[in-house]
Amino acid sequence: MKRKIILPLALLLSTAAAGAMADEINPEGGRGGDFMLRETDLERIIATQSPQVQKQLQEKPELKSSLVRDILIKRAIAVKARKDGLDRKPEFKEQLGYLIDDFLSREYLLKVVLVNLKVSDEEMQKYYKEHEKDFQLTESVKARHIFFPASAKVSAEERAKARAKADGALARLKKGEDFVKLAAELSEDADTAKKGGDLGVIAPGKTNAEEFEKAAFSLKSGETSGVVETPFGFHIIRVDEKTDKRLATFDEAKAYIEAVLKRELEQAKGEEFIVRLLKESGLEVMGEKPATAVEPVPAPTSK
Repeated sequence: MKRKIILPLALLLSTAAAGAMADEINPEGGRGGDFMLRETDLERIIATQSPQVQKQLQEKPELKSSLVRDILIKRAIAVKARKDGLDRKPEFKEQLGYLIDDFLSREYLLKVVLVNLKVSDEEMQKYYKEHEKDFQLTESVKARHIFFPASAKVSAEERAKARAKADGALARLKKGEDFVKLAAELSEDADTAKKGGDLGVIAPGKTNAEEFEKAAFSLKSGETSGVVETPFGFHIIRVDEKTDKRLATFDEAKAYIEAVLKRELEQAKGEEFIVRLLKESGLEVMGEKPATAVEPVPAPTSK
């Protein structure tokens, strides 16, 4: 009698332990009714998304939770639809067939016809030489400023006060005080002050103040300007880095070139496959040119 009790109990305990281990190895992401979505299921779904979407999901965990919620809601609605017999109605069965055909055709192109397409280094080098004008980098500066506002609308007295503040800040800089700390303390540009006056990278023509740009681009890396007056007020500018106008190197442009040439190769291979398929299948659209002259359907780009 005891054996009959002990054996099922041992089995129950081992099953519970296995279930706990499964939860630890492959945790549950969500559930709805009898349907359970585990981490590996979610990973497979995410893997089918574009690289941009995958990156967003990695950087923002809350988006992954939204995705789980969306999957579970759609699943619950689909279960309800099947119970109500929607999937058995002729018009819905026909639409489902078109959706399946669309999905299968795209997946076949991506994973069979266009799989493992590669662009050679020689092709990329040739493209680089033929499109040098596309890889010209404009000059730029990575700059900071300490700013005291004084628009054209303020009185002469207020403008003089702003100028005095700028002169005082410049005097402290000349005595050796740190620009970043002083910008955080004194600058009246609230957005940049908390970042030590950081304005980011500036290219010519990207600001509304010609005087500011002229001063910034006249500085070398590590240099600080005097007080620069613009229609917006008074600035003291420091250039952290300066990049001269130049041609991007092949290594800098390589990833872009590879993407461009790969898209072109996918397009060509996809069209070639579709034209051949149309001839083989004898496809005919009433009122349209023969299949040999059909305009090929653009192939989807790889993910």
